[in-house]
Amino acid sequence: MYNINKFSIFLIFLLFITYSTFSQDEPNNVTICWDTSLSMLERDIKKEFDVLDKIFKRHSNVKVQLLLFNIIVEEQSFEIIDGNWSELKEVLAKTVPDGATLYEGLEDHILNSESYFFTDGNSLIENDFLPINKGNVVVNTVKDPNFKLLEKSVLIGKGRLMDLSFDPRNFVAKRNDAIKPLDSITGTIYMDNEPKDKIKVQIVGNNKVYTTDIDGKFWLPAKPGDSLLVSDEVYGIRKILPIGYFNNDLDIFLDPDVTNLEGVTVVQKKIENTDITGNGTKQKEAIGYAVQTIDSEDISPTATDANMAIAGKFSNFNLKSDQDITEFSARPNATLLGNRYGLVVVDGVPIEQSDSSGPKGFTTDSGTEGYTADASFLNPENIASITVLKGLAAANRYGTLGNGGVLLVTTKTAQGSGNTKKKVNSALVQNNVYNAKENIEQTDSAILDILENTTTTEDAYKQYLKYRNFNENNDSFYLDVFSFFKDKDKNIAAKVISSLWEKYPNNETYLKITEFGMRYLDFNNLSVILNGKIHDLKPTALQPFFNEAKIKLANGEKQEALNKFVNLENGGTYKNLNVQPIQKSIERELKNLIFRDRSRLDITNVKEKYFSNSKMNVRLLVEWSNPKSEFQIQFVNPQNRFFNWEHSSSFDTKRIQDEIAIGYNMEEFEVYDDLKGEWIINATYIGNLDNQITEPVVLLCTVFNNFGYPSQKIDKIILHLNNQNVRKKIISLKI
Repeated sequence: MYNINKFSIFLIFLLFITYSTFSQDEPNNVTICWDTSLSMLERDIKKEFDVLDKIFKRHSNVKVQLLLFNIIVEEQSFEIIDGNWSELKEVLAKTVPDGATLYEGLEDHILNSESYFFTDGNSLIENDFLPINKGNVVVNTVKDPNFKLLEKSVLIGKGRLMDLSFDPRNFVAKRNDAIKPLDSITGTIYMDNEPKDKIKVQIVGNNKVYTTDIDGKFWLPAKPGDSLLVSDEVYGIRKILPIGYFNNDLDIFLDPDVTNLEGVTVVQKKIENTDITGNGTKQKEAIGYAVQTIDSEDISPTATDANMAIAGKFSNFNLKSDQDITEFSARPNATLLGNRYGLVVVDGVPIEQSDSSGPKGFTTDSGTEGYTADASFLNPENIASITVLKGLAAANRYGTLGNGGVLLVTTKTAQGSGNTKKKVNSALVQNNVYNAKENIEQTDSAILDILENTTTTEDAYKQYLKYRNFNENNDSFYLDVFSFFKDKDKNIAAKVISSLWEKYPNNETYLKITEFGMRYLDFNNLSVILNGKIHDLKPTALQPFFNEAKIKLANGEKQEALNKFVNLENGGTYKNLNVQPIQKSIERELKNLIFRDRSRLDITNVKEKYFSNSKMNVRLLVEWSNPKSEFQIQFVNPQNRFFNWEHSSSFDTKRIQDEIAIGYNMEEFEVYDDLKGEWIINATYIGNLDNQITEPVVLLCTVFNNFGYPSQKIDKIILHLNNQNVRKKIISLKI
């Protein structure tokens, strides 16, 4: 009975709106704003065409301005004669939704006071609204619209809303006494930058204890203003953390070598002058990669197996208490499939390796099977030393088997055997001669192959829309398509990459990826919006402040850019930002801006040290989409020698923690003309700090040629790193 009454009220309302909408005097011109964003895939076009049919029966002779909009507004014109709107209908029927929803800027295109808006209200900008005039009509047929925005828009503009998404058969009365869900906090706890299980978490003042799962994740019903107590009896950890108003998803980093006792921090560090490497004992100063070593004195006499012998001894080393020592990982996880376990080498001989590719005894879709090796033969009492090698350079000796790190075990038996094996020349094994063919990406993805075989951008776009039906949840698909269109058709490229924004409107990584794309395309108005949303998610993060100034500079607003950089250099408006990690970038931007435009700038508040110019042949600024991503930047000089910079927990544990805490994701590099000739700059994807991360890894590289000289030139490169340990070229430079 209730449903029937509701349906009757709905029909009366619809008849009233329809009559009042279409009983007006016939206008000469009308505007139709047709939402073509990705969320309109669920539109009921039959109902929308019924509405248009009624409009053109009432106004049978009229000129129509059609605005197709998502993040781009496309305009077309039609003339309706004797109610015949077939040409317009054909265009609308062929329009396929794509890209993100924005109403900002739509008003600038509307020419007529009589306007109809076909949209669901799902704008990605907070406090956005439709530019409605008195008497305008908004039509929605999507089942999950943003009613709040639609109702606000028609109220402000004195328009009318026709919601045709209601289906009385699906109507269920909502209880007024519905229980409001509790506020909750989620997070991940890391021990030496590896997700750690069995760590206790509780709210201070509450005896309820929660424990992290195998991926270091936890959940508990806390709220801003509460404090969390994180503890672990095995490692002697006890840490209290206040929850701020922007801390609904926490990353907590712990160090087993640090004990926090009521604000007093005690740190234990063992100092050694030499370490064992894959090529014998060497001075630490001569080792170009991460090495940690323990000897027999560090092994507890109560240890009954190799796992217990090394428990808590190494940083950035992941091995759970119930695992075999062959299941360790000293590298981040790069994929849910593929082996992430390291290699154990006993007295110079690699032993059988465990495999994490899939569940034990089951074969995965990729044909790999999980497997646990057995190193129970290792007697802790017979171990003389254990060394962990980390990083790509350290694992090079053992090839792909060492991707997860290498554990070198030397037994007392081997030490006392008087081994006279010929010493290996480490220069021959660990050289830095560049091999242009090694691990280089050779093939394109399937969608890129398809697009490359089209003859026009129109045909390529049709192919994209066709294959999108099978790849809606494949984020790499959108990035590959973007890479195809970015230098061919900027509008299409912007629509494609903004689909990730539409799909993940509040995900920081996808917002950064989309912002990178818009900055590459020089769509600076959209970069401003996206950067603002990133700032709103983490108001104290450094990167959005820096990017705000950079976008101002790209827009030609040089005085505003200067003011932003100066304000940031001084710690922000409230002088509370720690800008030290990006100080070099701020300094170079200020010096370069003043050098190039000093006569047109008010430099009253600029420190004198910024009046001297900085010059270099090449300045490279690299930004990345997620601080938990691990990758390597490689520089190859004209002598064919390479030098690596690695963004990983193995090489710089504290840096990644600082990036997450302070909120920055960039690094500066420079090349001078000491060596003239061709330089090659590459990037290699290693993995992710958190093995639950599935977001793509994207780099935005800004290359300044002849930085600080009158001939300065800027190039931008955007790079999607999607295959582990596969090298991609960023750029080749002639110096």
